[in-house]
Amino acid sequence: MVDSPWLDIPLEDYEAHMSLPSVGQAQLIAEQLDELVRERAPNSVAVVGCAGGNGFERLVGAGVSRVVGVDINAQYVERARERYAESLPGLELRVGDIQSDAVFFEAVDLIYAALVFEYVDVRSAMRTLRRHCRPDGVLAVLTQLPHESLGHVSVSPYTSLKRLEPAMRLVASETLVHEASRAGFAAHPTYQIIPTPVGKRFAIHTFRAG
Repeated sequence: MVDSPWLDIPLEDYEAHMSLPSVGQAQLIAEQLDELVRERAPNSVAVVGCAGGNGFERLVGAGVSRVVGVDINAQYVERARERYAESLPGLELRVGDIQSDAVFFEAVDLIYAALVFEYVDVRSAMRTLRRHCRPDGVLAVLTQLPHESLGHVSVSPYTSLKRLEPAMRLVASETLVHEASRAGFAAHPTYQIIPTPVGKRFAIHTFRAG
């Protein structure tokens, strides 16, 4: 497992930062997951970069029979277990680095990777996620788009998040599409831009496994 700044960010700081009205990304992550599940009705879902349960509340009672969470930070994963083990029966939680060649879980119908690709090698991560996606399954990737004046990491009182800045690299849509195709996803993904009230823009790509 490679060294990662995420191993040094307290979960409480991350969650408080993401929930700030001036950031608004916790709600964005959850809403996009909710929409994906409603549209595609998957039997199994994996949330990559699950932290303490990013969006898991939207999966309770959603008709998903199997939920998998993966994160590089073991403390985050344990907190997700404490919060959701009872309300999401059969919840599978794994500690792992998606840039590795490991197999973390049995393949699923839908993989959701929200604001993850900014911190990993795109080619390696795409290969890993393809191995974990069933044939005709879907990988949904939420990414942040560049902004001419706002920093990549939003300003907040939670200064530990500043440790992410040296590691964060925004990923061009063309790069995602190219590497997804190399990894075995279909060559014609869907793409949607999502503006937010605070001025930043995000994109959701969906790739179908070939």
